[in-house]
Amino acid sequence: MTELCKKYNPTVYYYPAIMIVYLASLISLDLIHPGIASALFVTASAFYCILAGKLKIYKKKNPADIVMGVWLIYNLLSGIWTVGYGMPLSVYLGELFSTALPMFFYFAARETDEETKEKFFRYFIWAVTLIGIAGVILFITAPQFYIDYLYRLEYVSKADVSTMRVRMHSVIGSTLMGYLPVVAMLFSEHFILSCKKKIYIVFFFLNCFLAFMSNQRAAMVAAILVVVYINYLIFFTFRLFDKKYFFMEIGAFAVLLVGLAAVFHGAFMKVYYRLVSLPGAVGQRSDQWIGAANNMKNIWLGNGLGANGHRAIGLQEHLIADGGLAKLYCEMGILGTSIFIFLMIVIIKRGFRNLRYSSAETGIVIMTLLVSIGSNMMSFALAVPVLYFAVGCIVDRDRQ
Repeated sequence: MTELCKKYNPTVYYYPAIMIVYLASLISLDLIHPGIASALFVTASAFYCILAGKLKIYKKKNPADIVMGVWLIYNLLSGIWTVGYGMPLSVYLGELFSTALPMFFYFAARETDEETKEKFFRYFIWAVTLIGIAGVILFITAPQFYIDYLYRLEYVSKADVSTMRVRMHSVIGSTLMGYLPVVAMLFSEHFILSCKKKIYIVFFFLNCFLAFMSNQRAAMVAAILVVVYINYLIFFTFRLFDKKYFFMEIGAFAVLLVGLAAVFHGAFMKVYYRLVSLPGAVGQRSDQWIGAANNMKNIWLGNGLGANGHRAIGLQEHLIADGGLAKLYCEMGILGTSIFIFLMIVIIKRGFRNLRYSSAETGIVIMTLLVSIGSNMMSFALAVPVLYFAVGCIVDRDRQ
């Protein structure tokens, strides 16, 4: 039975399966709803982790497991005060499937063997790359059925080509289309540093391109930081190549940027203006964060899971449309936020202590926290699983 659990780990197939469902939803949103499929798959993964724990697959004990368990239980229990403060049960349940249950991916990674971890990485890279390629094709061809699809999902405000081409949404939305390729870049970095197949260099740059196609400021900045990060690891931390190649690369990038500015001047300037506007975006959103914080029902316990998110539209005056960390504070309060901060400090410290083993996962955690300053990334059912899988990998790979 234990071997059966290991062989048919549903967490490994989560991203390929969900991406297939998203693509299939182009046929009919009435017949195929990605959200329902995602909730079912996350639930299956949670039950797998519970069953695996009972079968004692998890042989190692670690204090981080306790902190993670407390954080998960706190999120689950917060539904009591979500409903107690007047929110419908549906608000809590919706957030439960997208935010809390995906935390079980931590336990799935915690004692998963190295081969299975890398299988998760590979499947993730392929799934995100394929959904990105599909997005590029739909972006270029712009069929009306696809535009209507985006309009129905409220990804676009008008059902026309020009509005659709402001950002590349693929079938998962531009926010995820920005975030997930950056994660794929970091997983590709894992294989690049371990010298496993040169194809992952192609995946790295292809997903960098997809992140920029999303036209999401945070994703573009994150992609640039990941490029800097991998160069730092290759040339200065692990010293895999002579530094002369680093300067050659800088020269090649400079020539490439000049060429792009000359040939695609309009697109280049569009990206430039988006990047330089990032600081102003944080300032614009700070008012909603302050307003929500000043109107918390309980400063210590918070408003409860989901109370300040999109699912509370029309039910809560002070929502946080953009700002996952601020949303977390308002919903989890001082107590819950302290648990989360402590967990992240422990994880990042362990990641840097064992950077040789966990450079990709450490990058994912830090990048997610940075992106979550201006977006509700930790409330997406397609984003949370990979974050906590990365956290579990860091703990499992901690050799000291």
